[in-house]
Amino acid sequence: MRRLGLSDALAAQTAPGVKVQAFEAGKKIWTKGSEVQHWQYIMNGLVSASIPTTNSESTPISIYGKGSWFGEQSIINRKPSFADYVCLTPTEVLRMPAATFDALFGQEPEFARYVAKLMAWRVQKTSETLTLMKLGNPCLRVVMGLAQFAEALAYRSERPPTVAMGEGVEIPIAQNTLASLCGVSRTLFSEYVQQLAQKEWLKLHYGKLEILNIATWLRFARRQREDNVNTLNPTISELLEVLRVLGEMKPAQ
Repeated sequence: MRRLGLSDALAAQTAPGVKVQAFEAGKKIWTKGSEVQHWQYIMNGLVSASIPTTNSESTPISIYGKGSWFGEQSIINRKPSFADYVCLTPTEVLRMPAATFDALFGQEPEFARYVAKLMAWRVQKTSETLTLMKLGNPCLRVVMGLAQFAEALAYRSERPPTVAMGEGVEIPIAQNTLASLCGVSRTLFSEYVQQLAQKEWLKLHYGKLEILNIATWLRFARRQREDNVNTLNPTISELLEVLRVLGEMKPAQ
């Protein structure tokens, strides 16, 4: 709680109202249009915020991993959920009642500042990702979809990442589910994944994927969002070249 800008005394006062809840993989925490009654923090697991598309499937616009809060936008704006929030793996969350969140946001400047920074970054990131995932070609959706998992699994998703946490991270989700999330067939997904693996951006084992060279994937996601208007129809060769160039960049000092 102290990381949210709360004093020790206020954190102790708030803690009894914050409860733990567990969800199975595939469980919807909220559906699009439903009331958001809690601000939630992921202790373990992965949650996707997805919006329906015209072909009765859904497009993921945010992936939240361990250490992420989510749901603040709907509570502050007093509007229903703009997306379906679905557990991609078994997930445990802490749930802060919306009334408690509202009171803290209105009365505690440090808490309000924390949430405002979180929202400002997320709103821009979500808008840019939506463009890529809805309008991008299948190849871009696959590579950008994997980049979203790199972000969610390697870092706390509450701020732009700054410090690497290892060179590789496994996505704990079956490839057929990943293909569905990216809006492509399993066959097409496998074709692109094999090419990424040949260039050693991924490692394949037992139906799961391990993302290698996390720092490069994060640079890729940031670059694609910044340049989304011009990069909606790339080939896999072009995306592999982007990854190669970004992989040769020296880390910022």
